[in-house]
Amino acid sequence: MARAKQTRQQVEGLTDLSQLTGANNVDLRLLKDNVDNEIFDIEELKEWEWNPLVYNRSLANSVYLLVARDFAPAEQRILNLRKRLEGIPAVIAQAKTNLKHSPKIHTETAIEQTQGAISLVREGLSPLLNQGPQVAKDLGPIQEKTAKALEDYKTWLQKDLLPRSDGDFRLGADKFCKKLRFALASDLSMEEIMQRARADLAQTQKAIYETALPLYKKYFPNADKKALADKKKVTSAVLDKLAEQHPDDNTVVGYAQKIVGEATEFAKQRDLVAVPEKPLEVIVMPEFKRGQAIAYCDPPGPLEQNGKRFFAVAPTPKDWSAQRKESFFKEYNNYMCRDLTRARSDARTLFATGPR
Repeated sequence: MARAKQTRQQVEGLTDLSQLTGANNVDLRLLKDNVDNEIFDIEELKEWEWNPLVYNRSLANSVYLLVARDFAPAEQRILNLRKRLEGIPAVIAQAKTNLKHSPKIHTETAIEQTQGAISLVREGLSPLLNQGPQVAKDLGPIQEKTAKALEDYKTWLQKDLLPRSDGDFRLGADKFCKKLRFALASDLSMEEIMQRARADLAQTQKAIYETALPLYKKYFPNADKKALADKKKVTSAVLDKLAEQHPDDNTVVGYAQKIVGEATEFAKQRDLVAVPEKPLEVIVMPEFKRGQAIAYCDPPGPLEQNGKRFFAVAPTPKDWSAQRKESFFKEYNNYMCRDLTRARSDARTLFATGPR
């Protein structure tokens, strides 16, 4: 907090801004917004007191990055891995001290993610450890100690935090409006954004109906004029028809790989943007990251040389019924997967930045 406020004071102390170019003016505003967002997170949002997912990001992701990204020699990353594994129990102790009344959905998600973290520590480090066996030869006991600490944390989440997880995931109007401003980097009010969204929704629904109508006539050639004029019925029926073509847990990653390849070739052939030489890697989403998004793009940092780009796709949870899985993939059907893949991976990966 002290560092953030000091940075804010330094930024506000800048007086001669006349020499800043347009791009540098934008950078200055981004810097101000990022610092203000950090102060808001610490002073008002205080997620460390109610959101166990905050700790899960540190517990597993800090380890996973050392395995997934070869930004340094394997031996160096293994040494860093040792230190991070040794630091996990301290993070867990802090989580147990800080977390009070979490929203139930946050705790339930954290429990599932923690099981993914346990699996990662026990089974998912081999790709890195095999590259430096001499350095990694005595890491086994540390792995097991860390895994047991995570198992104890999962039990605590289930038996201690979950029964008292009576918090509200809603932030309230005041905090939500502030968070919205930072999330969108916009000074528009919530009401103005809602007004624009409703206008866009009406226009989009009209466009969807106009696109669906020829397909409806194709699928239902005997439909009468009344049915053709029913916009909701036409749109719903066509979407249901399209949803019949969908992947499943066994094919969704392969289908995403196919779509990524097609979209990349499309961009190359039409010279839309400069496509990175290193191809986008489509992977199964790590278990410890599941439960919030069904897919994400993870590009390398802007200054990282030859870094990998990942597009992670999540299968459905193992404990879902066959009916629920089928319903899910009807929503994320072949056509929806194309929209999701293009939005999540190609555009943002090609430009190397952007929110996920």
